[in-house]
Amino acid sequence: MQINASKLAPAIAAGELSAKEATEFFIARIEKHNPSLNAVIAQRFDEARAEADKADERRQAGTPLGALHGVPMTIKDAFEVDGMTCQVGVPDYTETVSRKDSMVVDRLKAAGAIILGKTNTPFMCADWQSFNELTGTSNNPYNLDHTPGGSSGGSAAALAASLTALEFGSDIGGSIRVPSHFCGLFGHKPTHGIIPTLGHVPPAHGTLSAGDLNVVGPMGRCVDDIELAFDLTYGLMAPASQGAQLALQGPRKSSPEGLRVGVWIDDPYCPIDDEMAANIEAAAKTLEKLGAIVVTTQPNFDLAHHTEAFAILLSSYMGADFPEQVHQNMQLIVDAADPNDKSLALLQARGARLLHKDWLYWNEIRHHMAQKWQALFQEVDVLLCPVTPTPAMPHAQDPDFANRPFSVNGKQRKYMENLVWPGVATLCGLPATIAPIAPHSSDLPMGVQIIGPAFEDKTPMAVARMLEQNGHHFAAPKGYDV
Repeated sequence: MQINASKLAPAIAAGELSAKEATEFFIARIEKHNPSLNAVIAQRFDEARAEADKADERRQAGTPLGALHGVPMTIKDAFEVDGMTCQVGVPDYTETVSRKDSMVVDRLKAAGAIILGKTNTPFMCADWQSFNELTGTSNNPYNLDHTPGGSSGGSAAALAASLTALEFGSDIGGSIRVPSHFCGLFGHKPTHGIIPTLGHVPPAHGTLSAGDLNVVGPMGRCVDDIELAFDLTYGLMAPASQGAQLALQGPRKSSPEGLRVGVWIDDPYCPIDDEMAANIEAAAKTLEKLGAIVVTTQPNFDLAHHTEAFAILLSSYMGADFPEQVHQNMQLIVDAADPNDKSLALLQARGARLLHKDWLYWNEIRHHMAQKWQALFQEVDVLLCPVTPTPAMPHAQDPDFANRPFSVNGKQRKYMENLVWPGVATLCGLPATIAPIAPHSSDLPMGVQIIGPAFEDKTPMAVARMLEQNGHHFAAPKGYDV
């Protein structure tokens, strides 16, 4: 049976199998494999079965079908789904039942998708691992002793183990890109603002305003799946009849011939695993052999300064939900710190306590860096770079990130450095697609981050497809073959 959404939907529409058969298939997969993975943490199997029956009735009646008609999928717990809780690991949210769908879920359902259940996240979606006191720890299907990533880690584990046909995640510090990288998947972080975040938690349930930096986007086992889900969900919050439509242009290049590829791998501020560097370089060589022009380059800014701006603006946004006692502790940290200390932990504290006048200063820095990105994309079409410094890390759950063991090439580094490379695309709202590259010698999968110009989301997706068509594709973990 076809298990990817872009193949499954046409098969259902053609009557090659029923939505009920597809739904039962994935329910059986979840029941078999989820106990060891803890990826799916809430289910609505009875409702899904009823919806599958209705989907089959509509097909038999000749009713026009959507692009995901009858396709079963799970979705990250952070998205509100009518009739389900949206806990994201927060005890205070356990009694809050959603009374309507998030806008993304609404658009996926409108296309015919059937929601099977929700997948695990860390507390408040704020970690590169997925565990919390309510729903426990999600495991990586390639090695259960390792994390599938965060915050869309349950999503990634479910996809890699083929418990679902499709997934949708969210990303502010790498939460789509890191799990895709850790689980050998394709994922897309869209240009900021082009897919509505309404109904995503955090921020708090019922918040109507769009958040700074945060985006929502698709995850899948192939490029066709993420592009399909992207096409179905991007667009302004208001219906077309009430305002303008958002129309994105196609990719700059649909084939490698003449494609201009920048490669940024080596930076002393945040070194990466040697094997990962070599495999990203190999992916670039794949494109070069097919006719692309590959150069070593980067935007005209210092990575440390960029990370400082990103960390402060990120924490100023996320810190809005911190309890007052946390804010008081952050202020004590800031008051006691050396003014020249720019460690990531201290930048987080400074960001949480940022005055609005200082936010305006750092926001201006962001706009200057965006101009430097624009200049770079006059010279190249995409930029290849790492997602994180390493493949998937072993589970490490000390509440203090500073105490979590983290090493790169045998040398101890700071766990917070997982923020650096995702921030490269996030700060200025750029689209980035993750594509699998050759695995690590530890048998853990790895991915490459393909960054494109703002509002040109189709370009990095097209480059991911070029890699997929030339050997860089999803490879199922052992024991989870279909």
